[in-house]
Amino acid sequence: MNLSLWQSTVLALLGFAAGLALHLRWHPLRRHLSDAWDLLRLRPALVLLAATALLLATLCSPQRAPYAVEQITDWQEILRPLALSALVHLAVLPHEAMPAWPLAGVAPVLLVFLTVRIWRWPYRYGERRPGAEQKFALLAATLAGFAWLGLEARGLRHMLPENMEMLRLGLRYVFTALAAASVQVWLVRYVIAWERPQAIDAGGDAAAALEHAFARWQGVAWLAAFDLLWMSWRWWQLSTPQSIGAWGWVELLLLFAALPVAVAAVPGSFWQQGAAALRVLGRCAVPLLLLGVTALALVMLGTYMVEMAHALCGDSQFWYILGLPLGALVLAMLDCWLLLAVLLIMLRLGFSRSTSA
Repeated sequence: MNLSLWQSTVLALLGFAAGLALHLRWHPLRRHLSDAWDLLRLRPALVLLAATALLLATLCSPQRAPYAVEQITDWQEILRPLALSALVHLAVLPHEAMPAWPLAGVAPVLLVFLTVRIWRWPYRYGERRPGAEQKFALLAATLAGFAWLGLEARGLRHMLPENMEMLRLGLRYVFTALAAASVQVWLVRYVIAWERPQAIDAGGDAAAALEHAFARWQGVAWLAAFDLLWMSWRWWQLSTPQSIGAWGWVELLLLFAALPVAVAAVPGSFWQQGAAALRVLGRCAVPLLLLGVTALALVMLGTYMVEMAHALCGDSQFWYILGLPLGALVLAMLDCWLLLAVLLIMLRLGFSRSTSA
C-alpha cells in the first residue's frame, strides 16, 4: 500500500499516541508521571515560561540548517543523531530546566531584590546576620550585573573593543550560570510547596518558592559555580569538535543530577549538600534509570515530530514562523513533564522521612 508523506505521518502519530498510552498505563512509575502531569495541568504558566525561554534561545542562537524531508524520513540516517541529541538533552535537563540565555538578563534585577531584602531582614534569610564581606559580595554582584547589561546593550548597537567584548562574554557566561542555578532551585522549591502545602492559598506557591530560594542564596551561588564549570566544558567541546571528553561530560551531569534538589531541600554547607545529592542518586538510581528509558524515547520522538514539521514547511516562511512557537510549546511541555517527574521521584524516594525540606 503506497501512502503519501502526510498519511504516513498521521498514522505514525496515531501509533505513537496509542503506544504511549499503553506504555504509561503499566509503567512502574506511573504515579509519579501522573502527579507530574497534574502539577503541569494546574500550573500552565510553567509551560509558557519554558516555551518562551526556548523560543528566545532559538531566536538568539545561530540557526542550524533544518533537515530535508529526505533526511528526516531516512531512519537509518536520523536515528543516531536523534539518540545522541536526546541523551545530551536529558543529561542537561536536571541542571537547566529551561535555556537560561537570554532570560539571564533578569538576574541583575533579582539580585537587587535579594540584596535589599537581606540587608533589611537578615534573619529571614539566614541563621545570623551576614558579614560585611557577604554584603559587599552581593553589592558587587549586583553592580557587575547592571554593568554587564550595559555592555550587552552597547554591543547591540556598536562593535566593542576586543577586551570589552571578552568581558561581556565572560559576564554573560557567569550570569547565565547564575540564572540556571536560580531557576532550578526555585523550581524544586515550587514542587515542594505544591506537594507539601503549608498554607490554604495555593496561589502563593511561586512567591513562597522564591522566598526559599532567596534564603538559600549562598548554595545557589555555589551551584552556579558548578553550572559554570559544566557549561564551560560544553562550550569548549562545541568550539573544538575533535576534542575528547563528551561522554565524561554527560556522566558528570548524570552523577550530580540530584545536586539542585539537594541545594534546595537540604540545609548546611555546599559540601554537605553534595554528599546528600549522591545519597539521593543512590536511592533513586533504579527508578531514574526506568524513567530515563521512557524519557529518551519520548524526547527522540518529540524532537522528530518538531523536525518533521519544520521539514514539511519547506521554504515557506509563513509556516516556519507559525510552527516555531508551536514546536517550542511541544518541547517545553515535554521537558517540564519529565523534569517534574524526576523531581518528584527524588523528593519522595531520595530522602529519609526525618529529612526536612
